[in-house]
Amino acid sequence: MQVKYIKALSIKRIYAERIIAGIKTIELRKRPIGMELGDLVLLYETAPDSVIRGGFIADKTISLPVTKMWEKYHSVMGVEKEFYDSYFDNCEFAYGTFIYRNFTFPELTLNKIYKLCSGFTPPQATINWREDWYIHAEWINILGEGRNELMQAGRLSKQLNLFAY
Repeated sequence: MQVKYIKALSIKRIYAERIIAGIKTIELRKRPIGMELGDLVLLYETAPDSVIRGGFIADKTISLPVTKMWEKYHSVMGVEKEFYDSYFDNCEFAYGTFIYRNFTFPELTLNKIYKLCSGFTPPQATINWREDWYIHAEWINILGEGRNELMQAGRLSKQLNLFAY
């Protein structure tokens, strides 16, 4: 199974909604947080919502000086300049993961997640999804389709699994 390519990302609802709507096509962070090309990133909307109801297939991650990142990508960030400047205050670099494909699915509330995923703790930034946690069939389909498209485009190489049964 491709669980090793599933992550959960802590995000405010407004930005999750902008990703789902296609307004925000790059996710910004102050440091690299482990999102790799071809990963399925589940958007864990922070309190008070505490829900997963969408996500994206990660494209490449870039790092640029804070001012250069704004100059080059402000039109796809889905954030206002004032917020951007405040968020990256005292940072030299900004890290951005492009969104290859976004999606929605029936919501998983935090209570449902706790019932279906023993030991789940809401992420501070990102967490790797565990093999013993609930996995919606649609997630696997989206992950497979996204990774296959990236492989066919020559952007992602097929991973060898030395432990395949």
